[in-house]
Amino acid sequence: MRVLLAEDHRIVRQGTRLYLEGMGVTIVGEASNGREAVEMARSLQPDVVIMDVHMPELTGVEATRRIRHENSDVRILVLTAYDEPVYVHALLDAGADGFVLKTAELSGLYRALLEVAQGKTAFDQNVLDKAVRALDAMPALVEDLTAREIEVLTQAARGLTNKQIGRALFISDRTVQGHLQNIYQKLGVTTRTEAVTAALTLGLIALGEDAAR
Repeated sequence: MRVLLAEDHRIVRQGTRLYLEGMGVTIVGEASNGREAVEMARSLQPDVVIMDVHMPELTGVEATRRIRHENSDVRILVLTAYDEPVYVHALLDAGADGFVLKTAELSGLYRALLEVAQGKTAFDQNVLDKAVRALDAMPALVEDLTAREIEVLTQAARGLTNKQIGRALFISDRTVQGHLQNIYQKLGVTTRTEAVTAALTLGLIALGEDAAR
């Protein structure tokens, strides 16, 4: 089994690598950000990519989407500290084959890796059930975003600060923050990252190649 590790924390990568190599897994490469993960998956053609969610350059969600678009044979197992439904929905939509929490035992990661490598799915059932319940309730939580709110959220998805968004849209920092607070309330989230992920999942915004750079 040839595996690519995509994780921005070096200690986590090293620990995961040592354990998996001890189990006979071949680690073909290590990516420290989402863009590297896409490029290395393209050049190294691993059987499985173990993917973190929060990484520089490209999120694990967008990296997963791009890898699966380029090569549907590459399997992707997400290893993350986040079990919020919005991340699970986004990863399922992007084409992830499994989802393991970083709080799990290393043996659990290995079992999930074997399942995914064999063409099966490996999702924590409790996390999946939570995501399904949240999806059922989502239509009642989500209100339509205004055109300006979508503009602000699109700029936020590109990694711009409030000040940079204000300059781009010719509005003040305070106005940007006000729009973000309205967005959080409408999407039922509390942070910028959750808002961007929710909007991507719901198809309210889209990140093209230029937006992700």
